[in-house]
Amino acid sequence: MLAGPTGCGKTRLLAELSRQGQQTLDLEALAAHRGSLLGDLPDTPQPTQKWFDSLLLQALRQLDPEPPVWVEAESKKIGVLQLPDSLFEAMHRSPVTHLTAPMSARVDLWREDYPHFAADPIRMVQKLEPFKPLVGGEVLADWHAMAASGDVNSLFESIMVKHYDPCYSRSVRRNYGEVGDGGKLDLAGVDLGSLTRAADSLVGRT
Repeated sequence: MLAGPTGCGKTRLLAELSRQGQQTLDLEALAAHRGSLLGDLPDTPQPTQKWFDSLLLQALRQLDPEPPVWVEAESKKIGVLQLPDSLFEAMHRSPVTHLTAPMSARVDLWREDYPHFAADPIRMVQKLEPFKPLVGGEVLADWHAMAASGDVNSLFESIMVKHYDPCYSRSVRRNYGEVGDGGKLDLAGVDLGSLTRAADSLVGRT
């Protein structure tokens, strides 16, 4: 399993592992969703639960049961779709590598992956209104101010630091306990060269 805070390149690293011939299971691609409140893809509706289950079964049938299969850590739900209990439990029994990346690289990744929010940050903050009980009114007001001023980089960084990173830390402690050094991989960035080196390192560990 590839785990790590939002924007650290998990999906891109999964794609690089696939390019290198490793077995991967891209659940977000099958679900047509990036797996958070902001994860819906513009102009791309999610499949029905039945169709998602069929796509997932087809993908699983194509895997060799002997070599490792790389998969991104996900919640039980991806958007409106539920992962099967058996798959979710198997994922949580699997070895986990926790990724990190510099904040500047994470912000750049968000700008590339969420161009619709970079172009319309006010709409992004409106979608984050349900987070108010978690982050507080003052933080949400700061986000509105950043969005109104067009300070997208600061907005993206603040959303990660104030909400997504604490959520990830709580999830790690709840699901995996403390992470030893052997379970970490620090990415220099999320560019192709950094991802290639990271994939090489991961393959070398298996």
